[in-house]
Formats: sequence, C-alpha cells, structure tokens
Amino acid sequence: MKSKTLVLFFLVLLNLSIKADEVKLDSKVNEVTIYHSGALVNRTATVKLSSGVSELVIENVSSKLLLSTLKINNKEITILNKSIVKKLTKEELNQLLDSKDALQNQLALLELKYKEPTFVKEVPDLEKMLEYYSSKILEIKRDLRDVEKRLDESKKLEQIQLENDNAAILKILVSLEKDMNTSLSIQYLVGGIGWSPGYEIIVNDLAENKIEVKYLARVMSQTGENWTDIKVKLSSSFPLDSPTELPKPAEPWTLSGGQRSYYNEPYGNQQQQKNATQNKEDIAQLEGVAYEDINIPSYLKLRILKGFYSIKPNSTVFSFPIMTVDLPATFYYYAFPVLDPEAYLVAQVTGWDTLGFVDGVANVTFKNNEIGKSSIGFSEFTDTLLLPVGKDNTVYVNRKEIANQTFSKESGIGKKIKDKIAFEYELRNNTSVPVELHLLEQVPISQTKAAAVDIQNLSGGKFDEEVGEITWQMKLDPGKTVKKELVFEIERESKGFYSPAKQKYRSVSAPKF
Repeated sequence: MKSKTLVLFFLVLLNLSIKADEVKLDSKVNEVTIYHSGALVNRTATVKLSSGVSELVIENVSSKLLLSTLKINNKEITILNKSIVKKLTKEELNQLLDSKDALQNQLALLELKYKEPTFVKEVPDLEKMLEYYSSKILEIKRDLRDVEKRLDESKKLEQIQLENDNAAILKILVSLEKDMNTSLSIQYLVGGIGWSPGYEIIVNDLAENKIEVKYLARVMSQTGENWTDIKVKLSSSFPLDSPTELPKPAEPWTLSGGQRSYYNEPYGNQQQQKNATQNKEDIAQLEGVAYEDINIPSYLKLRILKGFYSIKPNSTVFSFPIMTVDLPATFYYYAFPVLDPEAYLVAQVTGWDTLGFVDGVANVTFKNNEIGKSSIGFSEFTDTLLLPVGKDNTVYVNRKEIANQTFSKESGIGKKIKDKIAFEYELRNNTSVPVELHLLEQVPISQTKAAAVDIQNLSGGKFDEEVGEITWQMKLDPGKTVKKELVFEIERESKGFYSPAKQKYRSVSAPKF
C-alpha cells in the first residue's frame, strides 16, 4: 500500500511531464441539490479509458466550482490532479500583458547590469552579486514562464466556444490500473446559485374558514452551467458543514428564577463557528443580490421536488412549487384609527407548524384582488399564526371628536388645568357575513405626580394600564352599525403640557428628479 501511495505521489509531482491521454467527456447533469447558497451537482458520463494516466476534460462547467469538493464515485479511478481553466476577462488579459512587459523589463535591466564590467571591483562583492543576480533572474524567468503559459492557455481557449462568461473547462488527471468501459458519477459543489422561500396566499371567502398556501422556491443561477431536465432537491443545510469536534456545552445548564437558562451556542465552540464562517466565504454568492438571515425549523429535511426542471444561468428568478395546502383559518378585522383610518383583515391560521415552512415573503390575494406582499415570520409563532391579509374597506371605521366634550378649564385648587377629551367611533359591517372586529385606541399614561388621567367612559372596552391601550372586541352583523365612545380627563399643572396623538403627515415613495 505504501509503495502504491509513493508512486501516486511522484505521479502528481511529475504530472507536467506525463504524456496523459486527453479524453473529452460527454457528460450530463441529472440531479442538483440547491442550498440557500451554493449547489451540489451530480454529473454522469459513459467513458472508455485505457490503463495508466488519462486527463478527463469536461467543457461548460461552472467557473465557480470548488475543486476541493470534486469526487468521482468509482473506486477504481484515482484522481491525481484537478484544475479549472476559464477564459480571461478583458481586464484580466490586460493585467497579464502588463505583468509580462514588467517582467521582461526587469529581466533586461538585470542582465544589463550583470554584464557591466566595472560594476564590481572586489571578489567578495562579486560573489554577493552573483548570488543575488542569479537568484533574482531565476525568479523573474519562472514568473515570466507562468505568465506566458497563462497567455498561451488563453489563446487556446478563445478557439473553444463556451456557452457563457461563467462557463469553464474542468480537467481531471486520473490513474487507472486496467482498461475500463464504465459509467462515471462526478459530484462537486458550485457557487453562484441559491434559493429563497416564497409564498402565495389566497383568501377567497371568509365563510370558508381556510386559506390556500402555495409554498414556492425561488431560484437564481449564475453558475455558468445550463441544466436541462434535472431532478431538483432543496436543502436548508450548509453544504460545507463538516464539524471536526463533538458538540458539547461550554457551561452547565443552570436554573435562574424558576426559568430555564440554556447555553447560547448549543452546536459547538467558537472555533467551529469560525470554521463555518470561513467555509461560507469559499462559496461564490450571487452577484447583485442582497442576503439576509432567515430562521428555519431545526428538524427541516431535504425536499425533493416532483418532476424534472430546467435552470438557465442567466440570473433569471425561477419559481418551483414545493407544496400547495389548504390551512384552517378564522378571520377578524383589526382597526387602530388613530394610526390608520382603515381596517385590516387578519387570519388566525393553524395546522402549519408541522409543514416545515421557512420565514419568507408572501404575495397575498383576497377575493381575486392582489393585496401586496407580506413578510411572514413562522419562527415567531408556536401554534396559531397571525397573518395580516391586508386592508379591507368593506368594514367601515370612523373616529371623530364628540362636539362640546373636548375642552380645557382651569381648576381653582392648586392652579391645575383639566382637559376633557371624547371620541366617538362608528363601525359598520358592509359584508354579507358576520365579522369580528378588534378596535384599539390609545390614551396617555401619567409618569409624574403633576398629571393624572381619569377614564370616564369606555363603552365596554378593556383598558390596559401598563401600555395605555383600550381594546373593544365585538361581533358585527351584516349591514349593522355600532357606535362606541371614549371619554377621559387629563388633570395637569398649568405649566405642564401634553401632545395628543395626531398624525399630520405620512410617508409615500416618490421619484426624485
């Protein structure tokens, strides 16, 4: 075994001088596992190889391929060397040409100095000069050969028609002990691709007590590889995770104040996290795309999409269906008129917590009208998900000050001022079904002895003294109108002041010329 290893070692060292048979592989990608950043590619090819050393050549692979992850799943084939050859951009070519000119000028100058007869007067100086110049000239000639080799490769590549700018040529130097006619399975990881979760939520009729959820995977590829009729798998794992240490807590599990206190980093120490961060930097991310952290269920498994798909590397966003489900839902309307004069429809959704949904953005449609986008944080809920469907003006909400109720007057005791404030809320259900409405209002909270708040009329609302919010929960029958009143009094010193909550401005997006 040792002798075989030594032979392979020397073959690697001498691979430049080995006359390897070049074998072009006609390969096809048949399966891809796409991660949120990166993808695992499985290629197959049928090939006839002779014993000895051969160089396998595959065109139109990704220039963002991670060579360290490349494997050939055939135990009779030993990989000696692997490399990616890609076309140079115009800027890269100019940089190489500039490097060649600079090296040639340095070499000419050194050789000129080296030949000057009067440059060295003493024998010790001559020895130092010979040592320095010989070493420097050899170094420059080596660098010059490397540059010229890359320029020669670039010229050869210009004659090869690759599919796009991100495509490259993969060369794999392999060794075989005997002739083979076999099917190869080649696996590697590429960057320049990723998927993010997306949803389409459809609400047709409140009486149905359900919502339709379409869970989608949005995929963008800049790999340079054109995939046709492939099986697609989706994963929320990180492809380069390879822990080298067993997970163990750094601190004991302690109890504090009757509550559980967990170790903040349950999956490893700081060195493991540092390695994970470094691995993420190895994967080329999508260009021109912003990344954000999302929360995923810890039990999330690999998802295998039904059917076959095609993905082009042209930065187009492809949407692939993961699942479509109907989920039980109850609905209510939410109104906070001091902040927004319109009512919002809210769905209370159950049955989603075992489906492995990932936090994402949803397009919401209500009664065939597209409402807009809503950010859904599934990780923020346990069993019942609160989903804002959007504004719905079929439930009318109007807030107005009650005439002859709002006024200020000066009290004779301690020179205090009393401000009496009163509002009336008119609520009407213009739908054909009964609805539940949650109406909220805000009153000031006194944080000083110089002021006090006295709630005089709530019309059956519930008052939360800690946050100063009043909530009315009521049923509205179709076509019915309900009115509520809020009256409260603020007693304050004459030098004090308060600012009632009034929204005079709101922001909109407008073009800037």
